Amino acid sequence: PNAPTNEDDVITSDVHALVQKSSSDKPLTISGIADTLDIAPKRVRLALDNLRQQGYRIPDSDETVHIQKVLPNKTNLHRSLLEGNEITLGLVSDTHLSSNEEALSELHLAYDIFEDRGITEVLHAGDWTCGVDIFRGQVSEIKNHTFESQIEYLVENYPRREGMVTRGISGNHDIEGGFGRIGANPVVALANQRDDIEFLGDYSAWINYGPDEDNPCWIHLLHGKGGMSYSYSYKAQKLADGYRAERVPALLAVGHWHVRGAFEARGVQVLFPACFEWQSPFLTRLGLSPAVGFHILKLTIGDDGTLVKMIPEYFRFTEGRVTENLVEEVIL
Repeated sequence: PNAPTNEDDVITSDVHALVQKSSSDKPLTISGIADTLDIAPKRVRLALDNLRQQGYRIPDSDETVHIQKVLPNKTNLHRSLLEGNEITLGLVSDTHLSSNEEALSELHLAYDIFEDRGITEVLHAGDWTCGVDIFRGQVSEIKNHTFESQIEYLVENYPRREGMVTRGISGNHDIEGGFGRIGANPVVALANQRDDIEFLGDYSAWINYGPDEDNPCWIHLLHGKGGMSYSYSYKAQKLADGYRAERVPALLAVGHWHVRGAFEARGVQVLFPACFEWQSPFLTRLGLSPAVGFHILKLTIGDDGTLVKMIPEYFRFTEGRVTENLVEEVIL
């Protein structure tokens, strides 16, 4: 007995058409709708209940009728919220110079691309060189076996471009193993001999790209530890969960795992920046296949230090793939 009839549907449609034209400033009345449609006020109330069941916001009232049209509050919204100072950075990691599997030609090509794009600052997330005695059997996987020879190779072969500075941290291959036992840091040695290299610290550095100290936009450059989780996003979440509430970076760029990934976790943009070392016998034994490549980061930072836009452009190399016009193809 309570099921709507075809006539009920028609009345509901007619009432809806009238109410849609109303507003809270000039509401209709139940009696006015009833007179217009020549039906009993009871039928109008039934039609209004049907419309409420369908999801229309019609406030309960003894007499007045209107649809409550909810509009977004734009008091504090303006497109300027998504505007700000734009910066472009290069990002590399795990270059592992002196490894038999170093991707040195690809690293130089990356710097060629940086130069073509007008980039003046590159960030390095650690493991500039391969080190010694990092794992059993490493001696057969490297071509320079002393601290002095690796420093000489690093200084001579790490890319240098006019007007470009590379800022970075040391990783486990740089300061652990044999180099760690003698208290030596090849990244410090490189920075001391090259004016285009800036050493920021061991394993970690915080860099403020905001407008000032009171409105910071932190990029946390980190060299990780341990193994990568099966799900890269889980590792990203665990890293983001480790920050204290009083200082959380806008972007975390974390090297060490030779993988590439981009995630947002707890409001932090997390980037795993890939590497410049092809699959070594050690990685083969671990069942790991490295991602070889680099990033160009386009960041838009608001005047309050908020990161409002980020475009991580990833350039990926494939082992053994070469062309006569490789530079032009990558640029395009």
